[in-house]
Amino acid sequence: MRRVTLSLLMLVVGVEVGILLDHFVLWRRPTPAAPATAAPVPDEVAPAAGPAALACDATASFSGNIYPSLLLSLGKAYPDYARCLTIGVINAVPGKPCEVRVESNLFQQPLLYVTTAPSAKFDLTPDLPWDYGALRKVIQLRPELFVVSASMNGRPAAQTTLTCMVHPVNEAVSRVYDAAAGSWQDTSVCFAAYVNENDPWINSFIQEVMARGEVQRFSGYEFGLSSVMQQLQAVWNGLAAHGLRYVDLATVSGGVPDVNTQYVRFRSESLRDLGANCVDASVLLASIFRRIGLRPVLLFKPGHCFVAVYDAADGGKLIPIETTMISSSTFTASMTYGEQEMETTLSNLSSPGYSSVDIVLARQEGVVPIGDSF
Repeated sequence: MRRVTLSLLMLVVGVEVGILLDHFVLWRRPTPAAPATAAPVPDEVAPAAGPAALACDATASFSGNIYPSLLLSLGKAYPDYARCLTIGVINAVPGKPCEVRVESNLFQQPLLYVTTAPSAKFDLTPDLPWDYGALRKVIQLRPELFVVSASMNGRPAAQTTLTCMVHPVNEAVSRVYDAAAGSWQDTSVCFAAYVNENDPWINSFIQEVMARGEVQRFSGYEFGLSSVMQQLQAVWNGLAAHGLRYVDLATVSGGVPDVNTQYVRFRSESLRDLGANCVDASVLLASIFRRIGLRPVLLFKPGHCFVAVYDAADGGKLIPIETTMISSSTFTASMTYGEQEMETTLSNLSSPGYSSVDIVLARQEGVVPIGDSF
């Protein structure tokens, strides 16, 4: 009994001691710290904005199409046609020198153009160093790459490229659309460049015709109208004897909405193929007429061309010739039909599609022969 009582007493004491120890541990345990508030992170300081990178771009006239016939025929008389590339410089430093460089296989050498930047963004249409010999050799539609670069004030150079379609030299431009004016501009004077009175072949042709005995000399207007008519008929008969015939072929390589063109054969092509359409035969006859001292005029109506010659050196009455009849009719018949064509043409010269090109006046304006490229 005493043992049981002692055991119970010891159990009670142990429990009390355990409670006291537990309270002691809790009293000594540190109170958990309140969560620390994160210190505010200062905003990052944005770097100072530097100058925008220099850039450049390039565009070409006629929606990126280049016509050697325009450059060769009208480049001198109407320089804007030769300045057919526009170079844009972007993010320039106003008042500082800017150098623009343009490279192309159609140039004699790369274009180097230095100017003072008038503003941060500006355009240039400089004179271009065209290689006219290379332009004469373009006989089919092909792409041409222009590499454009700009540099200034020690900043890294900017570069861009422009690919244009270059048309055959045979494509004469008859008219172009002027968007600013909202109307078509007649450029049929371009056809005067296909009249080539300097073609060496004409010398041998003249000798050949004279050997036929139809005319004793080619002397222009020196011996009056009767002599002029004899010379015209002798040239007509000489070409007919070569077997030249009318061929209605005028397909161009690629249509451009704002440009009207006509394919024109050079003299060597017409005689090689023994075929010529109305334009081909007209420029061929005009070449010979001008070489022998006469004053030819190309006359155009919608879809057709024929040639005429003034009856005097200082102008006067036109003698028309319908060139499509060269293989099928006489010279007299071609003049009779030509009179009908000329009557409607001259009375409508102020209407679209009608025009006349006096070769003498075209030469005075600076339109020179392209020259036979074949």
